[in-house]
Amino acid sequence: MQAAALKRFSGYDDTQWIGQQVRSGLHRDVIGGLWDELGTLQLAFLIEHGLQPHHTLVDIGAGSFRAGVKLVPYLNPGNYCATDSQLYLLEAGYVREIEPAGLATRFPRGNFLQDANFQLASFERFFDYGLAQSVFTHMPLNRLLDCLRATAPYFRTGALLFVTVFLGNETAPQEPVTQLPGIITHYDHDPYHTTLADLAILAASAPMWRMEVLGDWWHPRNQQMVQFERL
Repeated sequence: MQAAALKRFSGYDDTQWIGQQVRSGLHRDVIGGLWDELGTLQLAFLIEHGLQPHHTLVDIGAGSFRAGVKLVPYLNPGNYCATDSQLYLLEAGYVREIEPAGLATRFPRGNFLQDANFQLASFERFFDYGLAQSVFTHMPLNRLLDCLRATAPYFRTGALLFVTVFLGNETAPQEPVTQLPGIITHYDHDPYHTTLADLAILAASAPMWRMEVLGDWWHPRNQQMVQFERL
């Protein structure tokens, strides 16, 4: 699917707007900023949960490689792969972040892909880890189920996929939730929250994965971490 044909769940799905932001030099800001803080947090979290240099990892919704600039030097050359629905972001991240940092030989162009439907076949490998940070906070929960079903064939048994979500009120999920001052989430539009009950229903519909809600992982915007283990 081309980015221009994406159904728009959030501003991130507006290819024209993303392109304007990138041309204005805002490839870091348009994905939410906190460049060093969140990149470092993601690397530390993954290492804490067993990531080692020899593992393969796919960064789903990688944007302009906020996590990638930390993960590429840590992982063995070629072991980091990435997807995003917006080619503008991928190209800006590669040209403005990866190449100037001297990381292109460790992360060749064939290791990233414009994709909106969680298709991993073209990477021609199996993954030990996956990360989707601040992806399903900008789209309905059924897209997470689409992701789990589409990516399962490309994860090894025992592999871990980490996904962040905002959590809402279990007894009144339709009510907006103030996650932090300035961040109000919603059940039916961006930024989206979900509930533990809905996550349980989703997990039951994806029997190829075992779900565990890890919860707080020190995310500065109160996104909660969910772990999926490939069975």
